[in-house]
Amino acid sequence: MKKQIILTSLLISIGIMAQQTHFGVKGGYSLSTISVKSDAGKLSYDPKSSFYLGALAEHSLNDKFSLQAELLYSTIGGTYKTTSTIVSPSAGTVEVNVEDKISYGTLQIPLLGKYNVSDNFAVTTGINFGLIVSAKYKTKDLNGLEVENNIKKNVNTLDISPLLGLEYNLKNKMFFDARYHFGISNISKITVSKQNINFLQIGIGYKFK
Repeated sequence: MKKQIILTSLLISIGIMAQQTHFGVKGGYSLSTISVKSDAGKLSYDPKSSFYLGALAEHSLNDKFSLQAELLYSTIGGTYKTTSTIVSPSAGTVEVNVEDKISYGTLQIPLLGKYNVSDNFAVTTGINFGLIVSAKYKTKDLNGLEVENNIKKNVNTLDISPLLGLEYNLKNKMFFDARYHFGISNISKITVSKQNINFLQIGIGYKFK
């Protein structure tokens, strides 16, 4: 009899937990910037626009609080533009625009705490663990030729960023969210420089209930 009661209680608990856990998919727009500090000074790259896509799992603790984990893929990075002066035998002194583009392919794992302000509106905070799976550096030389290099060996794999965000849920199970990631990790392995990435994400998703 006791075994039956324990088994019944366990099944009920599993059922309740299943009802409190929801899965979903999401995607959206990402805008990232790179900040580089070195002995020579500080460089700020122009923002890079890209998209992200992934899945999520949300577990409700009560009516107000829930925990959420996500798995996303996105490219982040930036572009640095400068002007160099060259001397040409035929054209004389010429100013040439030079561009350096950095692109990181990242697998992002955000772990969030969520507070439901109302039935539709929630505030989120947490930390994102970004795994850099690819790193490319494109440069356009003084002749206008673009060269791409693999710089994965020059960057750290893990990029940690605290985040703050907002979420708005619709009655049809769709939702919109926006969050900002504060880059605190130095992802550069080059000892004479420090590189941080901040990025904004604006997305839309669907939760299966």
